[in-house]
Amino acid sequence: MRVSQLTAIYGSLLIALATSVTSVAHTHHHEHVRRDGDISITQAPTSPLVFAHYMISFQPPNLDYSNDINLARAAGIDAFAVNYGGTDASWPFFASYLDTFYKQAEKMGFKLFLCMDTTSVPDAAMVVNLTNFYAGSSAQMKDDKGNIFLSSFETNAPPWNWQTDVIDNIKVPVTFLPGTISEDPEYTAATDDGFGPFTWVHPASDVSQENATDTAFAAQRTSTSKAWMAGVAPWFFKRMGADENWSHAQDSGIWLDRWMSLLKIKPNYIEIVTWNDFGECSYIGPSDPTSPSILAQTSTTDYYGNLDHSAFLKMTAIFIKAFKAGDTTVTVSPDEEDIFFFYRIQPALTNGATDSLPLPENATLLQDNVYILPFLASEATIYLDTGGKTISMEAPVGVSKGSIPWSLGNQTITASRSINGATLNKTGPAIVSQLPRYQGNVVAL
Repeated sequence: MRVSQLTAIYGSLLIALATSVTSVAHTHHHEHVRRDGDISITQAPTSPLVFAHYMISFQPPNLDYSNDINLARAAGIDAFAVNYGGTDASWPFFASYLDTFYKQAEKMGFKLFLCMDTTSVPDAAMVVNLTNFYAGSSAQMKDDKGNIFLSSFETNAPPWNWQTDVIDNIKVPVTFLPGTISEDPEYTAATDDGFGPFTWVHPASDVSQENATDTAFAAQRTSTSKAWMAGVAPWFFKRMGADENWSHAQDSGIWLDRWMSLLKIKPNYIEIVTWNDFGECSYIGPSDPTSPSILAQTSTTDYYGNLDHSAFLKMTAIFIKAFKAGDTTVTVSPDEEDIFFFYRIQPALTNGATDSLPLPENATLLQDNVYILPFLASEATIYLDTGGKTISMEAPVGVSKGSIPWSLGNQTITASRSINGATLNKTGPAIVSQLPRYQGNVVAL
């Protein structure tokens, strides 16, 4: 991952905090929790909240988090879940980034909480010390009962016990939502120390399989009264080496279909995964600000995260409004109307001209289509000019999705009437027959 130049002061100061193994004195206030055996777990909350997963390993320009905070707040996002760790983690830098992030969030009245990345976090002491250090921050996200939030990203169980090594050593009450990539609620319940789960997206699952997984976790939530946080992603693509070369199996169904399903199932919380993971193309925030000349260098492995995903963020605001209102579908007002479209900029089965890697896993499941997502208060006819060929589709009231096979060249959408009081005319980048390196990301406008 790319890191910025920083002063040594924060690094040397905060690395001591982040890696300290000193035990922390604490007092639990159990009026905020109930107990199942020896496990303190919070009751299912009453307020639906939406978070966005923020990778600390990617920094905004000049370490200024204000633009990200303002965009997230405008969309209705309640907090950033800060993924602490990741590939090639540099703890002095990360500690400094985190401190800067919290200080800026405090000044702006925004909320954060830690999501500890157990693929790289070395020990429980780091989790405990960072959590305790920021527990009293005015930017610390809390639930309805005043418990601070803590979460994790896990591909395998960490080498510590969450209850005895972490929760028992945190000085304030905690709502802990450990991450899981499992599709089995019973297995998750047996291995997550009894806390409600944070379920990630499953890129290898198709849409029906993902829906079945969500339904199973929703049923478990109902039977146990433990909170459930569901992840939702706009896209996934990663190509950073032979063992990290994959796309996802859900194609256009990963975003709109998942949101519409979650509105019906109603998880306690939703976490958008992610705000800024350019390495996996799952971002809804601004695209990778790295200069194109650096991204074009063969030594840059995550070269593909600079395509515009702004449509995903605009849609997020409408989905969040429906989720927080308890609606099971999306009602679009005239001033919310928009027509979005997204697509890959090269054929799914054409490898890069200079690529040494094979096609990514699941590439055969991707369709060479332009996907059109109308959000309408009244019907409209939509026109797609794809490589000079115009194709029309009728769009009903509400939210819908159309799939149109594309032709090489520029892609432009227009409509038969004004949309939100303005003439619709959106043009995206051209689709080309081949690129120097395979591009499995999408542009979303």
